[in-house]
Amino acid sequence: MNSTVETRIRDRLDGKWLTPSQKAVWEAIQRFDGPPHRVINIYGTEGTGKTFVGWFLERINYSAYSVRSDMSKPLLSRLTLDNVLSDRTTTRELRPLVDKYDLQQIILLTRIRVDERAMPTFELRMTKDDLASFRANLYRHLQLTIPEDDYRNYKIALDKLS
Repeated sequence: MNSTVETRIRDRLDGKWLTPSQKAVWEAIQRFDGPPHRVINIYGTEGTGKTFVGWFLERINYSAYSVRSDMSKPLLSRLTLDNVLSDRTTTRELRPLVDKYDLQQIILLTRIRVDERAMPTFELRMTKDDLASFRANLYRHLQLTIPEDDYRNYKIALDKLS
């Protein structure tokens, strides 16, 4: 992905950047906010916007964002962990972080759904409406245009920028 464009997007990020699918996941996160839902899972294939949602949650001071679980106590009451392995052992090892850091909730971003029946999970997909919203946001906020095509994910679309 074009890291310069990624940085520009991250610097300007607010709720207006959310695509319809990302808005739906954000609404679901709010419905399952905190106990008894101490750990929730947002999953989707590469490039569907999971990391983007994590950045958004941090930008609005809802959740600290990290790609590492071996960190110091987050400044916010929720923690979003990105690129987490979705196996049961890994996710169960992360649960004690809730008590260790006195967190309200941990949000796991994974490529595959976590196999825990009691854990709320929300799939993030990229639809044609999402792509249209993304394309419009790129132009509206950064004056960038991606070629018309049916992209499978946002990373591929951004790679088409010259």
